[in-house]
Amino acid sequence: MTKKRVLFAFIGLTLFFSTAAYAHSMDEYATGRHGYGMMEKGEGQQCPVAGKFMKKAHFLLENKADLGLTDEQVKAIKDMKLQVEKDGIRQNADREIFMLDLKSKLEADKVDVEGTNALIDKGFASLAASTKSNVEAYSKLKDSLTPDQLAKMKEFWKNKKEGGESHTEELRDNGDK
Repeated sequence: MTKKRVLFAFIGLTLFFSTAAYAHSMDEYATGRHGYGMMEKGEGQQCPVAGKFMKKAHFLLENKADLGLTDEQVKAIKDMKLQVEKDGIRQNADREIFMLDLKSKLEADKVDVEGTNALIDKGFASLAASTKSNVEAYSKLKDSLTPDQLAKMKEFWKNKKEGGESHTEELRDNGDK
């Protein structure tokens, strides 16, 4: 009897907390506060490095004129952004397949510990490789800027993070004076 109560309490609390967490995550998605770290359809999450890359790439492209980006730089950033997006789709698909394979192995009557451990090692090796690839893309993104462009980007980014008006509005205001 006590085991049943503990089991029901555990299931109840799990449902209660997971429902609240799910509702909160869907609220963020519905209001557009999910940022670039979430996939477009609200399914899965990108690598945090990929999210950082996407934010910076979007910021650079959005402010290309003010930063003085050349056509070649814009094309290179768009190409890198497309590649990171494609890699993110592949990573999410690989992660879902890994989870299905892991679930299948754990559902067997007799769990193959060695096989399951090998699957886990392979899955985390893939995760490490994709994260390293995202770090490399982020480095290339920053390296594609001149020192002056990098300094401007940092200044604009800092102003944006501090909640100040956007630098585009500042430039318009300064032009009117």
